[in-house]
Amino acid sequence: MAEQRLPGIDDLAAWVEERAEGQPPAARLRVAIGLGHELTELSDAMIGRFVAQARGAGLSWTEIGEAFGVSKQAAQQRYGATTDEAALLPGRWTGACSEALNRAVDEARRLGHDYVGTEHALLALVTAEPGIAADVLRNLGVTRDRMLATSCMKPPRGEQRADGGLSFMPRLKQALEHSRRIADGLDARRADTEHLLAGIVAVPDSMAVEILRRLKVSDTDVVAALAERLAVEPQRLGTARRRRRRLLASR
Repeated sequence: MAEQRLPGIDDLAAWVEERAEGQPPAARLRVAIGLGHELTELSDAMIGRFVAQARGAGLSWTEIGEAFGVSKQAAQQRYGATTDEAALLPGRWTGACSEALNRAVDEARRLGHDYVGTEHALLALVTAEPGIAADVLRNLGVTRDRMLATSCMKPPRGEQRADGGLSFMPRLKQALEHSRRIADGLDARRADTEHLLAGIVAVPDSMAVEILRRLKVSDTDVVAALAERLAVEPQRLGTARRRRRRLLASR
């Protein structure tokens, strides 16, 4: 079998130049950023697949952590949770939010993806009824059909993976953590769809944010619309971690 060569930087740059042919440098930069987001998500999905295979073959989280050069706790936190375990944290989400998260799993399977990412959660929120998140997204022109038309949502090539536990992508886990922090900051006992949407756009390099960008919607647009519906300051829909980073950067 002939050795397959991975695309190099020149190959990727050529792809960007072809996609953005005749466009100004700013447009080429946006295409390059979008490609970078897609490659990051694909990398996470690929590694997650082989982590699942390693677990199925009997490797411990300690051994998997050693392969990554991190602790077993770090490896398990990043790649361990699956939708068949307690990933949805019952009792911490409203019924509508839990239903949206479960629907995200269904959307991933329907698309033939063997992971659940922020893009699937966003797709589920678009059709969540009733819900502030769905209203905000529709008012911003984000629809299911428009999302599915982006290249980010295309089914993978080759054979679809059989049904089974789908891993939550690291950025979706981050979004869920942000959602809980935002809900807590608003004194909400349980996170609802609006908190989930705010949590998703709080992860700037997520595939969901990239899809929104392709639909000409920024994370700032989403936060502003949510803040207006909730009658709160937009800053309250951010995260303490991101604010702390800005503070540290200013010192």
